[in-house]
Amino acid sequence: MEEYLKKIGVQIADFIKDMSSGKKAAMALTLFAIIGAIALLFVWAGNKTYVPIMTNINPEESTNIIRLLREKQIPFRMEANGKTISVPPENLYEFRLELASMGLPQSGVIGYEVFDKQSIGVSSFVQKLNQKRAQEGELMRTINSIRGVRRSRVHLAIPQKSTFVEDQKKSTASVVIDLDPGVILNDKQVFGIGNLVARAVEGMEVSDVVIMNSEGKVLSRNPTDSLSAATATQLDFQQKVEADFEKRLEEVLNHVVGEGHVVAKVSAELDFSQVNETQTSFDADGSAVRSVEKHNDSMNGTRPGPLGAGGVASNTPGQPPAVNNEVKTETVKNNEVTNYEIPQIIKKTTRSAGSIKRLSVAVVIDQKISKSKDKDGKSVTKSEAWSPEKLKELEQIAAGAVGLDRKRGDTLEIKNIEFTHEDFEEAQKIVSDAEQKSYIQNLITYCMIGLTILLFFTFVVRPFIKWITENTIDSMDTFLPQTVEELEKLQRGTAIAAIEEIIPVIPDSIDPEKVEGEMIKEKIITLVDANPHKAALILRDWLHKKAPDSKPAEAGKGKEKAASA
Repeated sequence: MEEYLKKIGVQIADFIKDMSSGKKAAMALTLFAIIGAIALLFVWAGNKTYVPIMTNINPEESTNIIRLLREKQIPFRMEANGKTISVPPENLYEFRLELASMGLPQSGVIGYEVFDKQSIGVSSFVQKLNQKRAQEGELMRTINSIRGVRRSRVHLAIPQKSTFVEDQKKSTASVVIDLDPGVILNDKQVFGIGNLVARAVEGMEVSDVVIMNSEGKVLSRNPTDSLSAATATQLDFQQKVEADFEKRLEEVLNHVVGEGHVVAKVSAELDFSQVNETQTSFDADGSAVRSVEKHNDSMNGTRPGPLGAGGVASNTPGQPPAVNNEVKTETVKNNEVTNYEIPQIIKKTTRSAGSIKRLSVAVVIDQKISKSKDKDGKSVTKSEAWSPEKLKELEQIAAGAVGLDRKRGDTLEIKNIEFTHEDFEEAQKIVSDAEQKSYIQNLITYCMIGLTILLFFTFVVRPFIKWITENTIDSMDTFLPQTVEELEKLQRGTAIAAIEEIIPVIPDSIDPEKVEGEMIKEKIITLVDANPHKAALILRDWLHKKAPDSKPAEAGKGKEKAASA
């Protein structure tokens, strides 16, 4: 094998030596270009894509994640000033499971696991502080699990218990929430978070929890303020009523004018005052005697009349009394009272809050779209305004759908206006063309890479291997020595260095005539064993070679000798 490699090296050296300077430069440039192309190809093929594990990571969390990536020897890439860490797709899900099993990315949040390792001799102050940290950490984990909340911070202010109840202070809490982009918490969600924190701490109420976002805006409201709570509830109820009316209108009219061709808006004025009303009605015709009371009084008697004569004489002391005249009296008194029962109806009515005082309805309808065919048979779309009669019918339908009451002051307006339609087909066509263009570019890129590799192996690798493996001698006739003189000439000459290594040097003491036939025979056997295919081709050429006409017999004898050989 070593000798064979030496032969190849010698042949390559001779081949390069015989080339001109221009060919050598061209060959060197071609070789460098091929090596560069192969290197770029391998670099391009080895360029990995990275997908983010998570985004907006805290610095302390990113440090732990990077340390774990380096321990597992997983390639990674940091983006967005270290807030985003990306790994190859094949390592994504496995590494996420690994992080979840280790409690990441919540490494900065400590919950009740703070009590897993307790040392002897911990003071009560440290225990209370650890309890507070554990409560804050558990609340942060719970709040972070809410959809739309990226991260949160909870601060609890828990005062020490006092011996006197009147001196006991209430616990308070502050919550800072960082939301995902585009996420807005409604009042119910904010109230739920406040209620969650308040119920987790003893002696805390919802009004003692302040919730704000990452921009410093306070989201929580004071639930003890009855006016604010009532206003928020009334506003939610009003929006719900208006949305219900709008949905009714659109559902009814969409079946007439087509889906997406109706826009309805309702403004509802509601009465949230509560009224307690008592109404009493009497039925005079249905009266009946309930009771009758009669009182009959009669009195008879006498009384003395005035004595003496009228004047001074009868009133002078010492005078004899006058004659006594008796006066008789008789009195009769009758009293009768009749009581009647009159039927009465008493109604107590409590009007609930939220009754409709007035409705204002506005409906916009797109123009009527009709399809027809032109002379060439192509479909043509035309838009035309709805007739007044049709708009009147639609107005009656809309009035019945929302329960319109003209006496109450409700208004309804229906307008026929042509809508502006977005050309989604054109946008979809642009997207489709861009995708097709990208697909064609990728296809051409990969085809060019494949074609380059194919051409490289066809015109470079294959000829080079063939040139290396094949013998550079075209014919055995030019290689085999025919006589001893030629053999000696080859030995003395320096033209073919490779032949001198193969053909042994004939010593002077040996008679060339004695060993001529033996050496040629031995050399031919060696060459035939090394190149059996070419030897067979040479023999075939000899057998089919025509002898000269002048010596036909000698040619026949030569063929017989060659055949016997």
